[in-house]
Parts: sequence; C-alpha cells; structure tokens
Amino acid sequence: LLSSVSKRSVCTSHRLGIASMNIFRATALVPCILLPLLCSPAFSQAAPATTYSPQELIHLADEMREQAKAAKAPDKGIVEKFLDSSTILASRNRDGQAELHQRAEDVFVVLQGEATLVSGGTVADPRATAPNEVRGASVQGGTRKSLREGDIAHIPANVPHQLLVRQGSLFTYFVVKVPVK
Repeated sequence: LLSSVSKRSVCTSHRLGIASMNIFRATALVPCILLPLLCSPAFSQAAPATTYSPQELIHLADEMREQAKAAKAPDKGIVEKFLDSSTILASRNRDGQAELHQRAEDVFVVLQGEATLVSGGTVADPRATAPNEVRGASVQGGTRKSLREGDIAHIPANVPHQLLVRQGSLFTYFVVKVPVK
C-alpha cells in the first residue's frame, strides 16, 4: 500500500512538474507575443499635445514677415504658415479676399490687431480655387463684426466671409480648420 501511495505521489509530482513547466513556457512566451502588440501603432503612446502661447505665435508671425521681406517676395498682404494639418498662423496688413469653404469650418483666434469680419451674404465674382473652395472679390450683403485681440470667431461651412484690415495696420490670427462631412 505504501509503495502504491509513493508511486501516485511521484506520478502526481511528475505531472505537476510538467504542468508547471508548461505554465512557465507559456508565461515566457507572453512577452514575445504581447511586446510586438504593445509596440504597434494601435497601442503605442501618441506624441504629446502641441501648445502655443499667444506671445510665441506673435513672435513666429514676426519671423514669417521678416523672412518674406528678406526673400523679397511680393507683398500679398498676408503671410501664412500651416502649423499642422488643421491649424494656420496668419498675419495680414490689408483686406483679404472673400472666401467660402464648402467642407470646412474656420475658427479664428485673434492674437494681435483689429479687423472687420464680414460674413454671410454672397461672394461677389466667385471662382473655384480648389475642390470645395471658392474665392471672390468681396462679400456682398454680409454682417460686419469688429474683431480685436482675444476675440474668437466661428465661421460655419458654406458661409461667405472676408477680413477687412485698416490700411497701415497689422492683424495676426490663429486659424483652426474643422472638416465637415
């Protein structure tokens, strides 16, 4: 009887040893399987948010204007820089064209200066400049709103708009483009 109990415990120990070894082997494989998954784009850590202070953006706009002068580029009344796929830093010293974006909303954050935003109405002498983009000479019959430092303007898609800048002044603003379906 003692020998049969010993045999059973040896067999049980042996089975437990194999089971433990299989668990160890499976556990050892976990990093090999999970590591590539955790490093994949779906699980990887995204880049941190980009932040700007108004002063940083104004300084960047000053540099953009200086670069345009140094390049002896013709003065178009505006310098623009896409900061990423949906934000633009713009600085203008005269009136802009009438614009209408069929598939994007604009959000303006005024950093420096004053301008008049004309929105609504219709685009005079409209012309397509790109898919879903219309430009024109002016906005006819729109509503005028004064914009100054700290103001935020939201312009929905399909709304004609134009910025008017007093001669001799400078207007700097941050634009967020919001795509719509």
